[in-house]
Amino acid sequence: MRKIFQELFSSSKLLVPKGKYRTQLVLLVLIAASIPVIELLVAKLFTDLVVDGADKPLAEIIVAGVVFAVLFISTRTANYLQKTYRVKFFDKAFGADTREKSKTKESWEWAMGLELVNVLSFLTQLFVIAFFLFALSPLFAGLNMLLVLIVLQVMGVLFKRQLKKQRGFVEKKRAKKEVTPAERLGSRIQQAEFGTLLASFGVVVLLGVLIWFSLDGLVTLSNTIVLFLGLRLQNTTFSSVSSSLMRFARAKANSF
Repeated sequence: MRKIFQELFSSSKLLVPKGKYRTQLVLLVLIAASIPVIELLVAKLFTDLVVDGADKPLAEIIVAGVVFAVLFISTRTANYLQKTYRVKFFDKAFGADTREKSKTKESWEWAMGLELVNVLSFLTQLFVIAFFLFALSPLFAGLNMLLVLIVLQVMGVLFKRQLKKQRGFVEKKRAKKEVTPAERLGSRIQQAEFGTLLASFGVVVLLGVLIWFSLDGLVTLSNTIVLFLGLRLQNTTFSSVSSSLMRFARAKANSF
């Protein structure tokens, strides 16, 4: 896991100049990280209305419905702004770099920059989701945090191996040796899918624990539904982290 953060930090220093661009990069990541939390808040409001709405006053239901609609629209808007602005952001950030660059270097800078934002955003999302679950069930959230750390540790090992392989492919190409697309892509996809598969096994175990907690009354019905949705969202984020890390390894290797 340390290798992941070392490479992300060094790449951020290399790609993004100091000053306002570093701040904008942080904002892009934070906007992306806020989306799943808002989605879980929307799910919490919805489940509370469905489960306990009949016992609530009409005014409270209307207020909850309005907040639900505002938050739902906010997630879609934030997602759109984050994904469209990052292209403009890197265009300005790379344009502010006065160092002379070749077309090839510009190409890998763009590839690495976009994947850098993806990996940073997805990693931040994982921890934001994990911390949000503590508000619903501290015991279950503690088990979930343990899963997140274990999966990221394994993904760090896979990332380190993939980075080494991709650098080997680059060195072969420079030595005029043949490297087939199937060889390059197959290695990357296999490692990414293995990381995703491992994370899915862990999520399945936690789903079993969640059912147990719910049946024993350790978690309320509405919170059980939200925790289930949070685990599904987290599982999707695990997959995104794994895929983005392998693509980042390829882009990083080409800068070697």
